[in-house]
Amino acid sequence: MDETTPLNSKARRPPLFVYFATGCAALNSVNLGFDIGVNSGVAVLIEKDFGLSAWEVGMFMGSLHLISGVVALFNSSISDTLGRRYTFAIAQVFCLIGLAILCQAQSFNALMLGRVFLGGGVGISLAVDPLYIAEIAPATHRGSLTTWSEISINFGIMIGFLVNWVFADLPLQTAWRVMLGVGAILPVLILALATIMPESPRYLMMQNREAEAQEVIRRSHHEDEDISHAIRDIQKSLAEDAESQRVSWSSLLCPDQALRKMLTVGVGIAFAQQINGGESVVLYSPHIFLQAGVATTHKDLFALTLMVGIAKTGFIVISACFLDGVGRRPLLLLSTCSMAVCQFGLSYAIYAEMGWLAAACVLGFVSAFSIGIGPICWLLAAEVFPIHLRAKGLSLATLTNRLTSSSVAWTFLPLSKAMSLGGYFGMFACITSLTAIWSFLVVPETRQRSLEQITEDFQKTV
Repeated sequence: MDETTPLNSKARRPPLFVYFATGCAALNSVNLGFDIGVNSGVAVLIEKDFGLSAWEVGMFMGSLHLISGVVALFNSSISDTLGRRYTFAIAQVFCLIGLAILCQAQSFNALMLGRVFLGGGVGISLAVDPLYIAEIAPATHRGSLTTWSEISINFGIMIGFLVNWVFADLPLQTAWRVMLGVGAILPVLILALATIMPESPRYLMMQNREAEAQEVIRRSHHEDEDISHAIRDIQKSLAEDAESQRVSWSSLLCPDQALRKMLTVGVGIAFAQQINGGESVVLYSPHIFLQAGVATTHKDLFALTLMVGIAKTGFIVISACFLDGVGRRPLLLLSTCSMAVCQFGLSYAIYAEMGWLAAACVLGFVSAFSIGIGPICWLLAAEVFPIHLRAKGLSLATLTNRLTSSSVAWTFLPLSKAMSLGGYFGMFACITSLTAIWSFLVVPETRQRSLEQITEDFQKTV
């Protein structure tokens, strides 16, 4: 602990100002989650309304992840140039344009154009909210407040599922447009809040606006706290970032043995998070319940999907309570092993036409995902890379994650029809089992280890 940090600072809640700023940023994550959740139901309806093929539905669902992954590579440049607040605002404008096009769409091409704008908005804002929260929160509360972003995404997914259920009884051509239209509420709200939320003190110092930065830091700490240590930390971080900018991509593309191991863990966990087929379960849960014979009406399908959202959100809150106590590795192994068991069970339930077992396995799968590999993925990816390579390493991990997610979403319907739904989840059960073995053999425990110690641990294993 820095000698200027009050001894009791960890026991004190941060000022309300910090919660307000964190809440504003977390709304962006709710918006991202809403798009994922609501489109699980929208896809069922537009497939019927437009008579789309399996590949076209896959393109509709997977294109957003592909586009957002590519755009996310430029996220840091956009937010460093325009500031965090304007980045939030620009992302919402893209989302609103995309939603307007989608709600008026009369063809598949119009649908895809709307998804392009939405993907751009998601890509711009993909990482800015956890970044903003980390920069504005006091160091002693940074970890817990940053989890608001991941929790908010899952909360948004649950709201999307709820909107599907609420409007399920509307006429087909109206229902999916209303569902998407409700999504415009959050971008408008975020745009309004962007005019009053504070700018990140780190960005202000990057722009040599030190007096404004100090005012924000002062408001984010208690009056009796010495903020000089926080200012020094930002100055040190900016100096380290300047050093990292001089590091070329060749360092990652031609890594030494220690960095190769870091890449195996950091990029590998981003790949493993999506290659287990989790995107299929979340995005296509109504399709799964329909084919498994669990429900027959849209209302019942979306009610079951809402239960998926509740389970997913509830277990990620539980995970946040245990990550620092139990550790990353035990939760990761519990998560991947449980997911594989649930996928084997889901495959059997579909072949045996046991709808209740299929529903239970879907709920078990999303719960296992949320308690482990879901939140741990980005925590580990941020921890394993040394400071001078962290930005580029995380960009590579994000691109890998989004490309994998897009591929899974794109191919669900064609593959599940070609090999049957039971065979599809049997295949992913085997893949998830392999990720569990990989996690056991490769992923280290990073709990209660400083970032410098983690880097040293990788270098010692060479």
